[in-house]
Amino acid sequence: MIPVRATFAKRRRAKYISHLDLMRCMQRAFRRAEVPIWFTEGFNPHAYLMFPLALSLGYESDCECMDFRLDGPMSMQTAMERLNAVLPPDLQIVKVAEPVRKHTDIAFADYSICLDCAEGTSPDALRAAWDSFMEQKEILMEKRTKRGTATVDLKQQAQIMMTQTLEDGLWLKLRMPAGTSVNVNPGLLVDAFRSYLEQNAPEVQCGMMRAARLAILCADGSNFV
Repeated sequence: MIPVRATFAKRRRAKYISHLDLMRCMQRAFRRAEVPIWFTEGFNPHAYLMFPLALSLGYESDCECMDFRLDGPMSMQTAMERLNAVLPPDLQIVKVAEPVRKHTDIAFADYSICLDCAEGTSPDALRAAWDSFMEQKEILMEKRTKRGTATVDLKQQAQIMMTQTLEDGLWLKLRMPAGTSVNVNPGLLVDAFRSYLEQNAPEVQCGMMRAARLAILCADGSNFV
């Protein structure tokens, strides 16, 4: 039995596949590709597939990962080729290797966020409003958890790696806490910004958000995959 960590890309139309549907899609792909995957034992055996960090609906990524175990005479490369042959073109495996880090080592994730200007709002006005928003001493938002809701200070949680004004909006590179202990969606920060605009700068309107995950990182800053 060989443990495998597959890195896959989720682009274009595939970004609208929910995490639950992604799991179902992968399970079907293994059956169609006839890849000998290991099944759990016990009363209700099922194919072992583990996704260390779920991706939010509507986000693109080239660094998603999935763990499984080969339970037969097949190489990782052959398994990848067979799976890609039956997977949609917007959902493709780009690398396979034996796992090196545990999923509990995940601590951060980097994101690219593009905020479009709504009609009547200039990029410079949107940038100025963003700068004022980030100058606040604290940015408090309610976050849903398994135990209910909790108040988080996004000023402390979000690391703004880069900010750039575009012709039609604003581009941000963010580093957010991720993993088993703390996981903060960058969309929460964008929601807080929209609320800030309504209360403090109603003349500035933020349009559509386009998001992508750039990297999954361990606590020491190294790439998880």
